[in-house]
This record gives sequence, C-alpha cells and structure tokens, in this order.
Amino acid sequence: LEDADAKPAVAAAAGTHIVLPGYYSPEGIGLLDINTSDGRFLFFLPWQGFTVVGTTDRKEPPESTPEAPEQEIQWLLHEAEKYLAKDLKVRRSDVLSAWQGYRPLASDPNAPPGAPVSRDHIISTNPDTGITFITGGKWTTYREMAEDVLNKVLPANGLAEKAGPCLTEHRPLRGGVGYTRNVPVQLVQEFGVSEDTAKHLARTYGMNAFDVCKLTRPTSKKWPRFGSVLIEGFPYLDCEVEYACKKEMNCSVTDFLTLRTRLAYLNKDAAIEAAPKVADLMAKAMGWSKRERNRQLGSALEALAEFGGPVPLKDSATISAHTISDLHALFETFDANQNGYIEFDEMQIMAAQLGAPFKSEASALKTWQKMDPQKKGRVKEDEFVEWWYNNKEQDVLRKKLSEQLCFSTEKLGKGAKSRGAMFG
Repeated sequence: LEDADAKPAVAAAAGTHIVLPGYYSPEGIGLLDINTSDGRFLFFLPWQGFTVVGTTDRKEPPESTPEAPEQEIQWLLHEAEKYLAKDLKVRRSDVLSAWQGYRPLASDPNAPPGAPVSRDHIISTNPDTGITFITGGKWTTYREMAEDVLNKVLPANGLAEKAGPCLTEHRPLRGGVGYTRNVPVQLVQEFGVSEDTAKHLARTYGMNAFDVCKLTRPTSKKWPRFGSVLIEGFPYLDCEVEYACKKEMNCSVTDFLTLRTRLAYLNKDAAIEAAPKVADLMAKAMGWSKRERNRQLGSALEALAEFGGPVPLKDSATISAHTISDLHALFETFDANQNGYIEFDEMQIMAAQLGAPFKSEASALKTWQKMDPQKKGRVKEDEFVEWWYNNKEQDVLRKKLSEQLCFSTEKLGKGAKSRGAMFG
C-alpha cells in the first residue's frame, strides 16, 4: 500500500490434501516421507478420526478456490499405497474430502540480490519510509509472528522499556483458563453427552465447552442422554450452531461447515447432507427470513461443490452416469431421503453433487418453480419426468445435466419404451 511499485514480498506454494477413512492410519502415529517419487515431502497422519494425506511445494499463482487438481489427488493416492500392506489398495472412492491451499513463502524485497525464499516469516523495515511489515509464516505460528514483529517495532520506536516483555507466550487462548485433561470426563458426568462428543467439545472450546453443553437438549435415548448430533458418525452437536452464532459471531452456513467445524474438510458429502439442517438452525438463531435461509444454503452448497470427494470433480457427472440407467434412477438419485418425492433442498444438494450447482438462490428457485408449478413443495416422479421432457434447453439444471451426463432423451425413450440412457 505504501508503494504501488514495490517488489513482491511473498510467493505461493500450493499444497493438496486428501482425507481417507481412519482405518488407514493407527491412532497417534504419523509418517513423513521426504523422498517421494517427485522429491516433494508427503505426510500421512491420523486427524480427527480420519487419515489426512498431503503435500506442498508446487509453485504456482494462488487461487481462492479450494478445488484440488485431480492429478494431485491421484498422485497422493499412488504414493499412499507405498506405506500400506500389499493386500490393501487405496481406492479413488476412499477420498472423503480433498482441497488445495497455498502457503506464503516469504522473500524480503530489501534483502541483497540472490537471498533465498524463506519458509519462515520475514520481518523487514523499508529504509525509505520506516514502515515495518511481516510476511510469510503459517497459522500455527501466528503468536510467535506477533511477538517477533512487536519485538522489532517497539525498540525501533523507543517503546520497548515502556511496553515491557511480550506476554503472548504465557497468555492462554479463549477457554484455556482452568482447563485440565479431565474436562471431557467432567462433561460426560455433568451433562450426559457421549464420550466422543465430550472429547470434541473440550478440544474445540476448552472450558467454554460447559457453556455449549448447557444448550443441549434431551435425546430421548438411554445414552447419550443429552446432545443431539448434527449428523450421524460425527461428534458435532446441533446446539453448536446456536453457540457459534450467539457467542462466536458466526454469520454464514459456509463458515460453520468449513471453519467452526471441520466437516467439509473431513467429509464433503456429510457436509452437503448437513447443510440444510445447519441452515434451519441458523435461521432460528439469527432470525433469518426464508429467503435468507435459502440464499445461505445455496451459497454453502456452491462452496462445498468446490471440495473434492469420492468422485472426481471434473468427471463426477460422467461417472455417476454409468449408474443411471433411466429417468427413474435419476429421480431416485435426487430423492435423497427415499420418500418418493424430491424437495427443494434435495434438488439443490444433488445438483451440487452431480457437478451442476446453482449459482444463486434465484436460479435454484427458477428451476424449482418449473419442476413444481403447482407449488406443492414437493415433486413426484411423473412430475419430474414431465419437467425433464418439457424444458430441455430452457432450464439451467436440465441443460447442465444433459451436457455433463450426455443424457439423450431421444435415445432414452419414455416410460415403457425406455431402453436406458445413452452416454457419450
């Protein structure tokens, strides 16, 4: 900002990560390979009940999307097989989530020519303006970064003696005061939540986990007695949505599914399934209108569609096509809860999973109004088939599915004359 013509102070190194089922790694034991097939480092670690495999050091311009290149996912799967028994094969369908991030590699624009790029953070002062800046580093060292930059700025401005030594190393994080390793046990005993949930809450909120548990409601089960989970198979509770909104300034469904919990990073499909419920809970906690609730859900589904999953993003619809033999099967694909109807949320979720997410709530509503012209709130199979044949290229979802599935209705036929789908 001080100099529009300043030399770049940071370069990007891309890193791709995939999450596999937890049975691929023993608890508490990780592996680092410093001699992979192309020379990059690779880590293979247990993480929140799953296995995370990742690498870094691919130099390229940064992007804001978490979409992971398919060739990187395939490379990680190939490398991961080297660490496993010969009778185990890591399948592409084992990838529960995949994403790409960028690490800032710092370079000091005021350093001598030929100085190396740093994997640590760099603090530098512009000799012309006296402005000190910091660049590089990583999330896990943010407190050290803050201390280092203050220790440079304060003496340079004659404030070191007045300020005294930096206290950040000894200052506990929010929820840290009074915390002990027995907090999970106390949560189970006092609130009747499951042990897995108690461990998750203690790890995530520290002593504030007690405040979260005070929001739990009876489960009507013998055990756990309190704390309904957001989605089966994960320790996250419904009441965490309310807590995040009222105590942690969470304002979006996307935020909750990606940052407040790690659901999107652990299991993309689980996050997509949980999204409508999170939208409903947030709407209640935040006082949203139905329109805002739908907008938030659509935005979250669009964000989740950028994560990798069991099916390659670019080929997801093509691969799914091999399992869709006719419009009946396509209808059943959309009918996620198998109640014989397609509902608005199901349409949005399956559109995203088939690689054709809606760009906006308005676009989703436009398709839904064509699918449900009588405004009943749900669509039967014959109505779905009628929508398919009557809209063709006029509807955005219909058009995308036709293009990506190479779905030919002329070759498909209708009703009893159906011979199955034709795919290119």
